[in-house]
Amino acid sequence: MEAMLKKDLVVELRKRFPQFSKKDMELFVDVLFEVLKDGVKAGRIELRGFGVFTSKIRASRQMQHPKTKKIVKTTPHRAVKFKPSFEVPLNVLKKK
Repeated sequence: MEAMLKKDLVVELRKRFPQFSKKDMELFVDVLFEVLKDGVKAGRIELRGFGVFTSKIRASRQMQHPKTKKIVKTTPHRAVKFKPSFEVPLNVLKKK
């Protein structure tokens, strides 16, 4: 199975909601992603039946550069974590 791209999501939404134009669906997906990004930046998005997106700051750490083998220190950075709801793994495992 291939990854679903943004354009594939637009096509799938168009199939389910034919009354909306492709342009409307592209706008909807763009706005949805912006809202999700803003929510994760704020700290947490909870989508019942799907999962929870949270962001947290990862501490700096030391690691080895793969080519030079030199020890480098990373900077603290924000990372997104996704915890699927109880229902998501069950749906993924179901055969069609």
